[in-house]
Amino acid sequence: MQLFVNSKASGHFSGHHPWILDRSIIEPTHRPEPGQIVELVTAKGGWIGRGVYNPHSRIRVRLYQWNQRQSLDAAWIESQLQQAIDLRRHWMDRHHHLDAVRWVNSEGDGLSGLIVDQFGDHLVVQLTARAMHVWEPVLVEWFQKQLSPEGIVVRIDANTAKAEGLEAREQWVIGAAPNGPFEINENGVRLRLDFAKGQKTGYYLDQRANRRRAAAWMGSGPMLDVCCYLAGFSLAAHAAVHPESITAVDSSSKVLEQAQVNAQLNAASIDFVQADCFDYLTELVNSNQTFETVVLDPPRMASSHGSVQAALRAYHRLNLSAVRLLRPGGILVTCSCSGRVSRSDFSGMLAAIAGRTGRNIQIIENLGADFDHPIMAQCPESEYLKCLICRVC
Repeated sequence: MQLFVNSKASGHFSGHHPWILDRSIIEPTHRPEPGQIVELVTAKGGWIGRGVYNPHSRIRVRLYQWNQRQSLDAAWIESQLQQAIDLRRHWMDRHHHLDAVRWVNSEGDGLSGLIVDQFGDHLVVQLTARAMHVWEPVLVEWFQKQLSPEGIVVRIDANTAKAEGLEAREQWVIGAAPNGPFEINENGVRLRLDFAKGQKTGYYLDQRANRRRAAAWMGSGPMLDVCCYLAGFSLAAHAAVHPESITAVDSSSKVLEQAQVNAQLNAASIDFVQADCFDYLTELVNSNQTFETVVLDPPRMASSHGSVQAALRAYHRLNLSAVRLLRPGGILVTCSCSGRVSRSDFSGMLAAIAGRTGRNIQIIENLGADFDHPIMAQCPESEYLKCLICRVC
């Protein structure tokens, strides 16, 4: 079935962007079924691309092909999956095996709406769009043949379900959930994970390399890890430089319970604090405490264009407190996983803090997600993670 783009949007589809918003198309009298494959054409009949339609989503069509001679079928899906895992295997063949790896990174691998992570012998398939929901049987069968995991769980979170007209779901379609926590090794750090308690697919693999790179800049003075989650940055610092003290803060008691287990696994002495991060930082500033290192890794703060300015104000507040807590020459590791907050806006926020505090903030490493989270050039929104390692003088 063909769908026509409206005249105002017709000039915007030369860059092979995979998202076609509802305002960009002319809705037909008889709409396609949710999950139906459609051909996108201009008002004059020029062919644009092929994708999957969803009347429930603001992203009305997710485009996957820009070659009219191709077919959007199981064979094409499998070829894209093979390209994705070949990239990761290429890296691991030249470096080292990973206990946990992202095999598919949605738009970054040309498969918008699909994330696949492996933790040990277990595979997490996260569907973030109805378009990929259609191909679930193909995906599960292919990964079972290629990777032979003990178990495969399919997840659709509540936010995705609401946005895509699906039902929230967590189902082990192959095997069963591990009987309790299980262990992986990341850069020499032991981490015990629990599928029942983890965020998204289980753990934030995108910061893997950044945790190691940040630790290489840290000194032995006191460290503050804000929004610590499972204490990945704290444990990387412990393994590299053994700071004289580590304070790790998070608002979730369940997360901190897991983090404490990880600290014990690595014989790391960490003072865990359950608190609102904004309030806790304010208390530290008011009590004139100082640190040699501060890590800020908050959850996503901007889910829409309308929330970007509020997010930047929140980042400003967090980072202002962090700078005031840092000793001269101290290291600030500040992160944003809000894709709608640009890298330039995020660094501009730091520039404003430098002006306000009268301190120099040097960005010494400007990092993103690890290699198994590739970015598709024609979809800049797929570059979401910013991790800036800074010296504050």
